[in-house]
Parts: sequence; structure tokens; C-alpha cells
Amino acid sequence: MRTYVRMTARPWKPAVELEGALERGELEYSITLAAEVSEDQRRPLDLEMALRFLPVVAERRPGEFDAWALRWLTRWITETPGATVGRAAEIACSLADAQREPIALESVRKTLS
Repeated sequence: MRTYVRMTARPWKPAVELEGALERGELEYSITLAAEVSEDQRRPLDLEMALRFLPVVAERRPGEFDAWALRWLTRWITETPGATVGRAAEIACSLADAQREPIALESVRKTLS
């Protein structure tokens, strides 16, 4: 007895692909996918997804880490209702530590939930 199983390509979901590319540390591919996701959603990536780029940038392009982290912090300041200088300073310290210790981003990630 034969069983027929239809084999078709899975649907293209750039957001899912982006998550996988970031987990694998594929920065160039992640940047390309982020542009596609942003275009599909007609808005920038959310802050949590954008934050996931920072450990990959720290590893792949350490000389560009500060620029990426500052851009992220600027978005956090402008997009977060009730943002304060004190909280921004705490996050800035965590971002500065994240270049050497990616676990420092956990405290930042918790503020986004």
C-alpha cells in the first residue's frame, strides 16, 4: 500500500526567518530580513526584536556596537511613555555592559514586557 504525502514549500514568513537568523548570529541576513519585516508591517521592528540585534552586532561588528545601542536607546526614549532620565541612564549602563556581557540585556528586556 502506498501513501501519498504532498510535499509543498512552507509559507514564507520573514518574521520567523528573522528570529532564526538572529539566533544563528547571521547579522547580514538578519538586516535584510528586518527590512522586509518592517516593510510588511509598515512600521519599524518593535523594540524587543530590535534589541535582539545587539548581541549579534557586538559579536560580528564590535566597532559599530555603540552606534546600534545608541540608536536603540533613542527609540526607547521616544517610544516609551513615561520614560525618565534615571531609567534611561540605567538602560544605558546595561547596554554598555552588553558588549562584553550579553546577559546584561536581560534587565533591559524585562522592562519591555
